[in-house]
Amino acid sequence: MKSLTTLISLFLLSGIAQAQDAPDPSARLREQLRTVTLQLRTAQTDAANAQAAKAAEEQKTADLTAEVAKLKKSNEATVKQSNTDKVRLEEEIATLSTRAAAREKRLVEFQEALDKWKAGYQKAAEVARTKEAERAAAAAEVISVRQTIADRERKNIALFRTSMEILERYENYALGKSLAAREPFIGTTRVKVENMVQGYKDKVLDNRISAKKP
Repeated sequence: MKSLTTLISLFLLSGIAQAQDAPDPSARLREQLRTVTLQLRTAQTDAANAQAAKAAEEQKTADLTAEVAKLKKSNEATVKQSNTDKVRLEEEIATLSTRAAAREKRLVEFQEALDKWKAGYQKAAEVARTKEAERAAAAAEVISVRQTIADRERKNIALFRTSMEILERYENYALGKSLAAREPFIGTTRVKVENMVQGYKDKVLDNRISAKKP
C-alpha cells in the first residue's frame, strides 16, 4: 500500500507540473487524475487478485498440510496395523511350527512303533513257521513211529505165533521122544520139559507185552 501511495503522489506531481505548462490546466489535470484513478483501480484489482491468490495458495497449502497430516496419520495407523499383523503372523507361524514339529515327532514315533511291530510280526511269523515245521515234523514222526509200532506189532504177533508153535512142537517132540525111548523117569522128564517150555512161553509173552508199550 505504501508503494501505491507513492505512485499516486508521483503521478499527481507529474500532472501538476504538466498542467503548469499546458494551455488548459483543468483538462490536463482531469486527464491525469482519470489516468491515475484507472491505474489505482488496476493496482487495487491486482492487489485484490494477489490477495485472493495468496489466500487460495494458503488454503491450498492448508489443505495439503491437512492431507499430509491425514496421510501421515493413516500411514501411522497402517504401520501400526502392519506391525500388529506381523506380530500376529509371527505368533501363528511359531504355533504352526510347533504343531508341525509335534506332528513330525508323532510320525517318527509312529514309524518307529510300526517298524518294531513289523519286526515283532516277522519274528512271530518265523517262530510260527518254525513251530509249524516242528509240529509237522513231530506229526510225521508220530505217524512214522505209529507205523513202526504197527509193523513191529505185526511182526511180534507173527513171531509170537511162530515161537508158540515151535515150543508146542518142541514140547510134543520131547515127550514123544521120551516115550519112544521108554525112559523110566518119564514123569520127571515131562515135568522138566513142561517147565522149560512154560518158561520160554513166559519170556515170549513178556516180550510181546513190552513191545505193545509206547
